[in-house]
Amino acid sequence: MVSVLCALLLAGCAGRAPEAARSKDSLLRVASGVSSEQRGASPAPGTAAEEAALADAHDAEVDDDDGEVDDGLEPPADPGTGARAHSPLSAMTEAQIEELFSKDPAALGPMSLGATNAGALFNGVRMPEGDRWELVDPAHAWGTRETIDALDRAIAEVHRQFPGSPKLYIGHISAREGGRLSPHKSHQAGRDVDISYFLDARHRWYQRATAANLDRERTWAFVRALVTETDVELILIDSSVQRLLKEHALKIGEDKDWLDEVFQLGSRKPRPLIRHARGHANHIHVRFYSPVAQESAARAYPLLVKRGAIKPTSQYVRHTAKKGQTLGSLARQYGTTVEAIKRANGLRSTAIQAKRVYNIPRPSSGPAAPPKQIVVPPRRLPPPKAADAPPPPARHGEPGPALDG
Repeated sequence: MVSVLCALLLAGCAGRAPEAARSKDSLLRVASGVSSEQRGASPAPGTAAEEAALADAHDAEVDDDDGEVDDGLEPPADPGTGARAHSPLSAMTEAQIEELFSKDPAALGPMSLGATNAGALFNGVRMPEGDRWELVDPAHAWGTRETIDALDRAIAEVHRQFPGSPKLYIGHISAREGGRLSPHKSHQAGRDVDISYFLDARHRWYQRATAANLDRERTWAFVRALVTETDVELILIDSSVQRLLKEHALKIGEDKDWLDEVFQLGSRKPRPLIRHARGHANHIHVRFYSPVAQESAARAYPLLVKRGAIKPTSQYVRHTAKKGQTLGSLARQYGTTVEAIKRANGLRSTAIQAKRVYNIPRPSSGPAAPPKQIVVPPRRLPPPKAADAPPPPARHGEPGPALDG
């Protein structure tokens, strides 16, 4: 069955680059090897279920002509106030950090270096095997400690509310040392996670979520936990699935104004956490803040480059292509080369598309200047429900609420 799907996929994608085909083929092979007690027996060839599986396999294809998943969104920094990171390295001198590195590099702790679409990971932590999730590709399930803990916390909340829930599939986080991970634009710094929706009994990895198969209760419980109990920077969910989840949340009594701050769909509020991106009807993309790992990276970055522990992370300008522009014109404009732009964006030809955003590498003579101190915005919490709200203060001359005893 899988061989047939792969053959059809590759035939249907003739003209796309071999690397993109290999990425899709690899994803299908990995998915076919993932065990799931909830799937039941495989459907017989030629059935409607097989046709549905083929449609799902096509959904697993990358969305863009350059072979990348559209997960590289880098929203501008939130100008609001928030909690500042406090890395253990902040109180150490450069000499002390270097001495610790010489004795035990692991003691420096996990570090998320650079942007999620142009970064690296040092001292990463691999997502462990668990009875509440299944790792699709363990070799690329490395993240910061904060990422791993936040993911575990959100999944645990679903199982607290719904004991006996099925496993989620966890796809790519980052490679062990971060950096480019095909077919993604992001997933480079240990803070991005691909994870499945809760679906019906025949759930497979990279299966499209629809009105017919989406487990709204469990998926909303998971997304709600991400928003309210973890330091999440953004969540990418296809607008069709956003609609299903938002309708369910309203139905169970969630506050509409709060939901408008959370969901991009149907909202005009600035900076929604959940945003639409192509290719995310078959999985959720979550990006976490990792303030300690990010602050540690800013503190130790020059040392790590000097000692050869990491390569200098790339510095990019984000450029939205205009009609008539070419890679050659962009290379001349920014003082770089066509080949450098192709490498930075995973392009295999010189064709670019108007209105697409491209990473343009900036020349760098040394380690990048450490960023400003990492600030994590406050979590977006819903207003307390009437039953949970504290009693109003007593007016002057009126008795307050009775106390037991």
